[in-house]
Amino acid sequence: IEPLAQLPVFVSLQDRAAVVAGGSAAAAWKAELLAAAGARVAVFAEAPSPEMAALVLSSEGGIHLHQRAWCEDDLAGAALAVADAATDEEAARFAAAARLAGVPCNVIDKPAHCGFQFGAIVNRSPVVIGISTGGAAPVLGQAIRQRIETLLPAGLAAWAAAAQAFRGTLKQLLPAAERRLAFWRAFAELAFTEAPLGDPLARLRLLAGRQGAVGEALPGVTLVGAGPGDAGLLTLNAVRALQSAGFIITSIRDVTPIPHNGVRPS
Repeated sequence: IEPLAQLPVFVSLQDRAAVVAGGSAAAAWKAELLAAAGARVAVFAEAPSPEMAALVLSSEGGIHLHQRAWCEDDLAGAALAVADAATDEEAARFAAAARLAGVPCNVIDKPAHCGFQFGAIVNRSPVVIGISTGGAAPVLGQAIRQRIETLLPAGLAAWAAAAQAFRGTLKQLLPAAERRLAFWRAFAELAFTEAPLGDPLARLRLLAGRQGAVGEALPGVTLVGAGPGDAGLLTLNAVRALQSAGFIITSIRDVTPIPHNGVRPS
C-alpha cells in the first residue's frame, strides 16, 4: 500500500452523542451533518447565529442548544466533538480537552488541532463517498466531488437501499456462496444501467431467480465509440460501461494517409 496522507474511516453515529462548540454558520453546517448521520447533537454557544438558531428549531429535538460556553465535562461520553474556535488558544484548549476525554475532535479551519477532518461528501446513502486532499487543496476536493456526482446515476441510492433490505432474503433464495457472488455482480451492473422503477425488491427477486435457475449469465457486449478519439466526447453511459466492464477490447484503426505512390512513410 502506498503511503496515505490520512486514513479514510466511516464512523457510525446513530443515536450517539456529539458535541459542537460554537454557534457560527460553519458550526451549524457541522451540526447538521452530524445530525444527518443520526447523532444526538449538543451545541454549546452563548450567541448562536441565525443559521444555528434556525437549524435547532427545524431539527425536532435532534440538535439541542445550550446557550453557554462549553466546558471540559461536556465532552464526556461523546463520540465526536467539533469546535469553531475564535483563537488558536481556544482551539488548543478544546483539542486538549478532547484528547483527555478520549474523543476524536475537529476544529474548523484549524487543521493543526484536528484529530480528524470531514472532507467532501457524495451522498447516495447508504452509499457514501468521502473525498479528502489532506487539507492541501479543499477546492480540488470539491471539484472531484462534482465530477463523481455527475458519473453516479440518480437511482444508485434506491438500489443500494433495496440491496440492504434484500440481503437476508438472498441467503434463503441462493444458499450457495458462488451463486450469491454471481447475483451481486449482476446487481452491480443493474444499478448502473437500469432506473429503480416500480418495486426494486421485486426486481431483485427476479434477478436472484434467474441466477438460481440458470447460473451466472454470459457477459453482455457493449460497443463504445468516441468519435475522432477525444475522450471528452464520451457519453456518461459510455463512461459507466467502461467502468463496469470486466474486459475491454480496443480497436484502433491506422488512419495514416497513404501517399499517391502507395508507399507508407516509415
